[in-house]
Amino acid sequence: MAERTHVPPDPPSVVAEYFARIRARDIGVVDLFHDDASVIGLGARRTGRDAILELYRDVFNRVGPVPREAAPVLSAGSRVAAEIYIDRPGDSTVHAVDLFEVSEGRIRSLTYFLADYPQGD
Repeated sequence: MAERTHVPPDPPSVVAEYFARIRARDIGVVDLFHDDASVIGLGARRTGRDAILELYRDVFNRVGPVPREAAPVLSAGSRVAAEIYIDRPGDSTVHAVDLFEVSEGRIRSLTYFLADYPQGD
């Protein structure tokens, strides 16, 4: 993993850095998570950085997603909500909402929800 670069501890900045690393396919994205963090979505929960590392390795190798903002990020205290479109190879786009819990400058949990309707509907 890449060495963790300095990220301002405010939750929206952590989330912005998360998406920058995802777009760059930077496996160092896992450095933004607490050691006991969870990623929850599609009926699965992955807890701990090793499980999260495995998830992102698989995602980057299999899909190579490119998230882009669908609406402004919403923030309230330690919680951040991001509505995004995820462009995937083959002109496929997924609409998603990611809910983050951020504490001490790192992600405590990420829960994501996918919609099955196409962009623009």
